[in-house]
Amino acid sequence: MMFKKITMAAPLIGLALSSSVFAAGESRHAINIVAHVPTNGFYVVPVDPDLVNKDQRMDHNPNTGKMDEVTGFFDMRNNNGSVHASVVTPPKLFSGSNAIDLKVEINGKELTTTPQMVVGEAESDVNFRAPLRISAKGTTFVAGDYTGQVAMMFDAVTPVGGGI
Repeated sequence: MMFKKITMAAPLIGLALSSSVFAAGESRHAINIVAHVPTNGFYVVPVDPDLVNKDQRMDHNPNTGKMDEVTGFFDMRNNNGSVHASVVTPPKLFSGSNAIDLKVEINGKELTTTPQMVVGEAESDVNFRAPLRISAKGTTFVAGDYTGQVAMMFDAVTPVGGGI
């Protein structure tokens, strides 16, 4: 009878010792998660979230004399009309008092501070993938470290005489 009690206690002691050994080498990590679920009627979202979440490089290539371009795609939809776009301010890169003007194109249309249609009503009725291209204007650039921001605005525009 005594033997049975010892036999049953031994596995429990081993289990207690083994779990304390694992706790000494424990490692924990937390991952922050953010999610956005757009409405089904209107949305404009980058295909690759890194396009808007990380810095994009536009370095100068001395072999070609040109600046690198930033390219990507936006998925767009407007179930009740077209999608219009504009830049909030004229896009530029700055290094002190030096500036490089940028050309921003969505779906092949150059954006200005005046909204214009970039995806028509028929195309935007289903998910439409529109290309983005940001390039430097000009061919002569002053040496320096440049920074800037391209801020774009997208609008759902109802058809004339349409809507409700």
